[in-house]
Amino acid sequence: MSHVLEGKVALVSGANSGIGEAAALALAEAGASVVLGARREEKGETVAQRIRELGGKAVFLKTDVSVPAQNQALVDLAVSEFGGLDIAFNNAGTDGEPGPISDEDEGNFDRVIGTNVKGVWSAMRAQIPALRARGGGSIINTSSILGSRGVANFATYAASKFAVEGLTKSVALEVAKENIRVNAVAPGPIRTPMLEHASGGNTEVFNGIVALGRPGTVDEIAPAVVFLASEHASYITGHSLPIGGGAKAGFVTG
Repeated sequence: MSHVLEGKVALVSGANSGIGEAAALALAEAGASVVLGARREEKGETVAQRIRELGGKAVFLKTDVSVPAQNQALVDLAVSEFGGLDIAFNNAGTDGEPGPISDEDEGNFDRVIGTNVKGVWSAMRAQIPALRARGGGSIINTSSILGSRGVANFATYAASKFAVEGLTKSVALEVAKENIRVNAVAPGPIRTPMLEHASGGNTEVFNGIVALGRPGTVDEIAPAVVFLASEHASYITGHSLPIGGGAKAGFVTG
């Protein structure tokens, strides 16, 4: 991939595995210096070290995005380490424990909403002043194909991603005149530890309902993040990009 992000500084949350890890590597390959945040410190440090070994620039900070001060600390690290912030990929998220809403406990609800909604809300609040100081930039939030359709037994997760869609579109309108673009990627079933958890270890369960007949891979999401971060997407804001093997179009039934 060409260095379309040369000289840029990117922040990635949830960067220690799955989509976040792949996106961090792709952003670095595209030329960006990368600040990584995640809750699992050892795995996050490993990703940062891998980027450095490949010739990129990366630092890691243990981060729980549900805590606003930790989102601010991640932005502050980008400024102190690399001089500013141009790109933010708000990817940290959790699916919680699936099941009918009548059986869901309040703690599960609070964890999912705290990470997926409050995390994105507080992250953007911290990031926008830093992006403004650079004369603009790009925010990409991780939504889901379930941000626009319901699914049984994942009501809270779906609700959290509907909220991410609303935050993305609304904030895009607020900051458009400041040259800050705000978009989302909306993955379908992607082979990640989260999908393993959600499917009970059988990720092939989605094959029959996704048009392309398989779960996607993290390397099919990361290039879209780089694209939305780059000037190639300079006229795109307030958009949620579905990447779900046709699942956005509908479910295959036969």
